[in-house]
Amino acid sequence: MTIEQWVELGGIIVAVLTGGIISGYKIAKARGMKLLEKRQKVEFPDSCYWDTHTNIHETLTELRLNTDCARAQIVQFHNGGYFLDGISMKKMSLTHESLAPSVSSEMGIKSNLLLSMCVDGMKLLMNNEPTLHVTSELEDSWCKQLLENSNVVSFSFLPIRRSNQVVGYIMSQWCSWNKTDEINTDNLYDNIEDARKRVEIQLDIELRDKQATKRHK
Repeated sequence: MTIEQWVELGGIIVAVLTGGIISGYKIAKARGMKLLEKRQKVEFPDSCYWDTHTNIHETLTELRLNTDCARAQIVQFHNGGYFLDGISMKKMSLTHESLAPSVSSEMGIKSNLLLSMCVDGMKLLMNNEPTLHVTSELEDSWCKQLLENSNVVSFSFLPIRRSNQVVGYIMSQWCSWNKTDEINTDNLYDNIEDARKRVEIQLDIELRDKQATKRHK
């Protein structure tokens, strides 16, 4: 081949390689833009959501400190599938929790629990009284076993209502007899009643915000 032919061939190779590089760059850029668009489309809860649940956690922590309990919790009821006869399953899950130092969380065990397993506990709850209950004095049941497995010596809980319906409960738990013996029941009743009211207000605010958001979409 002549020098001119070699030069021409070299030019063709450079053009092909350059074109491939540019094409590859364009493809990579297009893929990157698509990934970026997908990431930008992810919807995060709005500020009302964060404010509501921050206030709820603060309320629980205040309840725990004021009553010197081991755990302060909110458990909410929900539907979770259907039985074979078509009846919806009523379940409950722990949604918020404030813990004293070195106390284990119940998040892992209080998730999607069937309400039918906790009938005795629900009967106590429906009394709607901030009574101090001692775990060892309860009748033998799955609910009592669940409390004992979490080292709960005593507890107090109240139902949480939204639009006149019971949607869950707020609960304080003590994990030692020394703490239980020191409980001031008047102080406990006032604090758990106040915490219940504040949580109900926050949940109502969240519900109204969701409804307003739906109307504007």
